[in-house]
Amino acid sequence: MRSALVVLTLAVLTALLAAPAQAATRTYTLRTGPVHMGGFNVKFPKRPVRAPNVDGYVVGMTVDLVDKRGRAITIRDVMLHHVVFHRRARLGQRGPCTSPFSEPIYGTGEEKQDLRFPRGYGYRVRRNDRWRITAMLMSHSIRAKDAYIRYRVKVVTGKRLTAVRPFWLRANGCGKQVSYPVPGGGPPGSTSRRSSTWRVPFSGRIVAVGGHLHGSAKDMWLSQPRCHNRRLLDTTPRYGMPNHLYYRARPILHEPGPVDTRYFLSRTGIPVRRGERIRITGTYEGSRPHPRVMSIMHVYIAPTSDVPKRCKALPADRKGLEKPGPVRTEPPNVVVPLNGVRPNGRTFTVKTPPDGARRLKRRATVSLRAGRFTPRHISVPLGARVTWRFNDAIPHNVLLASGPQLIGTPTLSHGATKTSRFSKPGRYELFCYLHPMTMHEVVDVRPPEPGS
Repeated sequence: MRSALVVLTLAVLTALLAAPAQAATRTYTLRTGPVHMGGFNVKFPKRPVRAPNVDGYVVGMTVDLVDKRGRAITIRDVMLHHVVFHRRARLGQRGPCTSPFSEPIYGTGEEKQDLRFPRGYGYRVRRNDRWRITAMLMSHSIRAKDAYIRYRVKVVTGKRLTAVRPFWLRANGCGKQVSYPVPGGGPPGSTSRRSSTWRVPFSGRIVAVGGHLHGSAKDMWLSQPRCHNRRLLDTTPRYGMPNHLYYRARPILHEPGPVDTRYFLSRTGIPVRRGERIRITGTYEGSRPHPRVMSIMHVYIAPTSDVPKRCKALPADRKGLEKPGPVRTEPPNVVVPLNGVRPNGRTFTVKTPPDGARRLKRRATVSLRAGRFTPRHISVPLGARVTWRFNDAIPHNVLLASGPQLIGTPTLSHGATKTSRFSKPGRYELFCYLHPMTMHEVVDVRPPEPGS
């Protein structure tokens, strides 16, 4: 009888061990911080963050800003301009804008786009994964605020899903700069276009695609050159109505971005072959200069060998998800002013610089020292060259707020210099985007004098 009981116990244990783990779906709420914000500053946190620490598949992610108690922070105080989550890993096959040791999992910005996949797909994660973030936060208040980046990760465990691989594509290619300038100068209604191509590293099916664009964006799409350059999908931006918080919040420190970009899903997937080229194209309003824009797609591909050689019809189950509510489909024209802050903490639009314009010749130098431009208002002839001298140890930059021509510099310090040529007459309002309320510069470019 004892022998029979032992045999029965062993049989039950064996069955339990052999049985697959019970499928479950759990959402992990995690956060990183604090990031100390205030005084209209800009921060670029790059740091390790907690991963879900579980074996399974990520099937969804969201992200927002909260305070220490978990209450939402709106852009009246701090804006999450963008954030990207990376998994540290040695990659055998990587995307064109990816390092060999880091895979971008999910990212979003002002559009607050959620990560999601069609049913049956997910991003594979393991218990010992290491994650990092790169982000940009902008303070819209003089008040100090400790902001936490909160992210919710939805994970399926105990069930095998079809794994996807993430790839990030940029319309401006994969140089050092993620952003790029739109020069402007076109006629009213014109469009500025950037495109780059990517060679697919393996055969598979595109099952999900998200997008990140800046203010003044018109459209962004993927096309397939081998199939008569047909358009596969787009992440066309949608902008808030005039009463949306993005347009009512003050001060205006940059062109407000779209409140939504279309998110592509298809369980069948769009087939792509190993080695074929896929083109990403982004378009922006082209009549005015736009100094720092982005055109980025987050493309998720499920590897498979079952890919037809011919160009078959696009899957019937493809769809583009859009947020509900009234929106504008054309980018609104938002002029970024120079802003100041009064001793009582209230902000105001700088109408006229406090100094009279200093009349200079064709070669001029402006110093960025002690947290200010000196001189702050200059007048130069058409074609003049202005050298910006970055004398502070603290980094600064020159960014165009408004003007007839794109003018700007990288972020520099410790005596570095950069020269700009002003080839169009008019008024140029410039500022340091790291110190937007205190560092302003106005350059008046004089037209040629009669008879000159």
